Amino acid sequence: MIFEFQLVAGNPALDFANTLDYRFDPERTIELMSSYERLVDFTRQSELITEGQARRLKSLKDEPSAEIALRHALQLREIIESLCRSILAGKSPDEVCLEGLNRFLARARGHEKIHWKSGRMTRGFDALEGNAESPTWLLAVSAEALLTSPELAHVRACHEPSCRWFFFDHSKNHSRRWCAMELCGNRAKVRKFRKQG
Repeated sequence: MIFEFQLVAGNPALDFANTLDYRFDPERTIELMSSYERLVDFTRQSELITEGQARRLKSLKDEPSAEIALRHALQLREIIESLCRSILAGKSPDEVCLEGLNRFLARARGHEKIHWKSGRMTRGFDALEGNAESPTWLLAVSAEALLTSPELAHVRACHEPSCRWFFFDHSKNHSRRWCAMELCGNRAKVRKFRKQG
């Protein structure tokens, strides 16, 4: 499988929030989550599902449930983006977004079960590949893990004004400025060089 998404954030929920490219530049905005198949590809590239599960989920692409699942996934993405943006700005998250995330989590948890596997109890989803909504369950649970983790303190937004993608800053002195040096970092260097010249 050829993966197309630039996963620079270090977390599936953050990378998912980044799938509306150039969000803050209306003339260049690109919807990277343009189909149900793209949602499945993203979930696979993020290693939330296996290749086999991805193939079986893609077989649902023409079902009405796939269109609904994509719509729900996009709603979840905007909730994650809003919650993270508020937290980065030092503001209280929007109550409507919190309620929305809780609804997604309640739906996901309704499909989770405890299993005995390899000599220990594990929690997981049954038959992910049989329900078009399962990528959204996995992304909601990923968002919950992020938002309730101490690691949230290391989330940053790219300093490139038209980008603003989220990422984990695990640099030595927590001074990383760009989502990725090869993307926005190089562009900023070129602009600075041109101004000096």
